Amino acid sequence: MQDCDEAKRPLGSQLHALRGVLDGLGALIFTKDRHGIYTYANQRFCETLGTSLEAIIGRSSADFFDADTAGRLQSDDRQVLETGCRISHRELRLSKDNHEQRCYLAVKAPVFDADGHISGLSGVLIDITEHARTEQQLRENQQLLMMVLDNVDGFVFMKGPDRRYRYVNRAFADLFLRSAEAVVGQDDNALMPAEDAHRIREIDDKVFATGVPIAVEEQITDGQGQLRHWWVKKLLLHGHGDALLGFATDITELKAAEEELKRSEARFRVLFEASHEALVVFDEAHLIDCNQSTLDLLGVSSREAFRSLTASMLAPRFQPCGGVSSKLAARHMEAARRNGHHQLEWTVQRHDNQARIPVEVTLSALELDGRPALLATIRDLTERKRYEEQIHQLAYYDALTGLPNRRLFFDRLAQSLARSQRSGRHGAIIYLDLDNFKPLNDRHGHRAGDLLLQEVASRLSACLREEDTVARLGGDEFAVLLAQIDDGQPDSQRDATLQHARDVAERIRDALAQPYVLAMDKGDAPTEQVEHHCSASVGVTLFPPCEMDGEAMLRRADAAMYAAKAAGRNQIRFAED
Repeated sequence: MQDCDEAKRPLGSQLHALRGVLDGLGALIFTKDRHGIYTYANQRFCETLGTSLEAIIGRSSADFFDADTAGRLQSDDRQVLETGCRISHRELRLSKDNHEQRCYLAVKAPVFDADGHISGLSGVLIDITEHARTEQQLRENQQLLMMVLDNVDGFVFMKGPDRRYRYVNRAFADLFLRSAEAVVGQDDNALMPAEDAHRIREIDDKVFATGVPIAVEEQITDGQGQLRHWWVKKLLLHGHGDALLGFATDITELKAAEEELKRSEARFRVLFEASHEALVVFDEAHLIDCNQSTLDLLGVSSREAFRSLTASMLAPRFQPCGGVSSKLAARHMEAARRNGHHQLEWTVQRHDNQARIPVEVTLSALELDGRPALLATIRDLTERKRYEEQIHQLAYYDALTGLPNRRLFFDRLAQSLARSQRSGRHGAIIYLDLDNFKPLNDRHGHRAGDLLLQEVASRLSACLREEDTVARLGGDEFAVLLAQIDDGQPDSQRDATLQHARDVAERIRDALAQPYVLAMDKGDAPTEQVEHHCSASVGVTLFPPCEMDGEAMLRRADAAMYAAKAAGRNQIRFAED
């Protein structure tokens, strides 16, 4: 009996040592009997389940794992126990207590008794949860990368040293009407004409030979036979068997737009240069470009000389309205940028002789090289202004004498009457008709009469102040408007106006009564001197600060004039109040 105890003592020590080894392993180790009941578990297995060895032995998988996990484990156990074969696979285990799911590499093998019969099974579990998570993350990242590459607006590809494709994204494959799988393993000769493939091969060879990245434009023929333009960057990836990685963008539409832009710019340049109107492109600080018509209008020798100037050098300091040119120009440019277009009248100053030219300017806002700019279309208004002045002269001035005509006289009279009503001050109208005028026409002709009327106009103007108006109303009838007579206090201003009007009327009567010497041009014959004596009958009326129209005022003066004629001519008469 003592010998038996002594024999058991080394065996117990060996078992204890073996369990110590198994507990020290990082793997989870267990054994089960033929009914799936745990008969042993190492320390790591117990720690994973969060319990003791005593609590595990005699219990089954269903006591520690959820029903799905327990079902799978029991199925694996039966397979080993029934076939006697070892199995190895990944398995997921969900703990019933903390609901934590772990992934294990599981190896299960049958255990045989002394008679060679299966008495149970042993299992070894290696926790590969973190490894599995890393693999899953890598798969997800790879899927995400593939999705991104397949949806990127461009072409991505990889070639090996044999110049065959190792990878292409979906856009690349679609370009050649193939699947990505059908392209991988092929070279460019299988995808496109030989000429295209040869050009691409030369670029690829250079990248492989030098290892230097290359960005270049390539032309290829796609699966539909259409010529496409690519902008492609190629670089060498070391550590991947020296693979060539390429990123390409289809610039076919951009190239077509560039060509159209070139044609459009050529057409614009032809129109720009052919325009008879001056065209100027400028921005806030610089004169950028102009056509030949601009150089001609502004007296500048060349475009280079024009670009060296500033806008302020091509305009007088003040515009006709009195505004400072630089400030007005800033407001006009701001209006053009705000509204897109703006039209104005302006006065430019030639660079060569400083002559001033009236122009009409149309400003159009545009963008030049990504910066705001303006296009000025400039039309010379010199002829139009001359015509407008001629029209104005014909409309408001007497063609023979150059004096204001009846229309302009009444316009100024209306203004004077309005001022008189506001200020309470008087003004005066002098109406006169020439005496002894008809005999001159009858004896020497209308040319002599015209010369006399011109001399009368000159003498009348010499008798008046600058602010007064003298007009020819028709024939040999003239009218004088004396306005803005400010002599005297308001209560005595009427008398002052009356005296002033009398003095002016006397000067006029005396001036017109002087002899007239008229030089009659006889063509090839010597000029004939014709002397004529002519006087004037003069009627005067004041216009008081009360409501009275111009026609009525002129009729009062006319009536006074006829009273002067009736009194023997060469007389002055005042209208009665």
